[in-house]
Amino acid sequence: MARDKIKMTYKNGEELFGHSWTIEKPIANVVILTGMEEHSLRYDHFAIFLNDNGYNVYCIDHYGQGENANEPEELGVWPVSGFSKTVKNTDELVEKLRVSVLPTYLFGHSMGSFIVQDYIQRYTEHVNKVILSGTNGPNRLMIGIGYFLSRLLVNKKNRRKPSKFLRNLMLGPYTAAIKDHKTKTDWLSVNEENVRRYNEDPKCGFLYESKKSFYREFLKGLNRLHKPKFMRKIRQDMSILLIAGEGDPVGNKSKGPMKLAKLYKRLGIKDVETIIYPNMRHEVLNETDNNKVYSDVLAFLKEEHAKAEAMIK
Repeated sequence: MARDKIKMTYKNGEELFGHSWTIEKPIANVVILTGMEEHSLRYDHFAIFLNDNGYNVYCIDHYGQGENANEPEELGVWPVSGFSKTVKNTDELVEKLRVSVLPTYLFGHSMGSFIVQDYIQRYTEHVNKVILSGTNGPNRLMIGIGYFLSRLLVNKKNRRKPSKFLRNLMLGPYTAAIKDHKTKTDWLSVNEENVRRYNEDPKCGFLYESKKSFYREFLKGLNRLHKPKFMRKIRQDMSILLIAGEGDPVGNKSKGPMKLAKLYKRLGIKDVETIIYPNMRHEVLNETDNNKVYSDVLAFLKEEHAKAEAMIK
């Protein structure tokens, strides 16, 4: 197994950095899209697990995150149309990996899960299997209000400045959802050690603040996401796994992912599975009892290979 820092140069000339975890004889590729205010190396343990089971793993840090923010003022800054650009950038990586003939699957966590939701609308023929972790379904009223306010508050002159108001609008309810919370990020995990590591990481959470440009572009992307005319573009033979902690406030404590799964099924997508984990919150990969989560993800990824082997036999 080799872990390397990698650079992606996109057709528009932009360069973004991240990490890859590769092995000699992979059976498939997994592209991870992280959440907001975190970075690719937080997935190191999960990536090594996937390596051990036959998968190459690639994770490009988002704009203003991880390897793409080497100065404090760069943290949390997104370009104009940053959400749709990230979706397009993801497809360029997928297309590059498809040259190897190996199948490529997407794993999106939190913000990354919304990017994957958009991806399977725009590039539905390019992948056939995705995992949505810590996600949510339609919430048009709240997203619409948030996007409207971001349009009022964000302009060319202040895009690189933080906004406590927009931050509290997005993240404040998650903190409030955890009774007797010790930190503002307890909603991430029941695992207190994971919360501590997150809070002490200089490229995570409250040690830096996402800038106004991020909130404007992220809310713009969410505002488009669950419109029926776009959701109907998802191929009906797509395989979708939704995983969430029962106590995750991002998904309204499991109601959101279950609502989204029902919506996918109503669109005619038959292979939709939802797993809700008791005694877990937002980051199910980082909970103390994450072995079950890892096993469920692996079983979902290996379904195609198991079917192929059975046919050969």
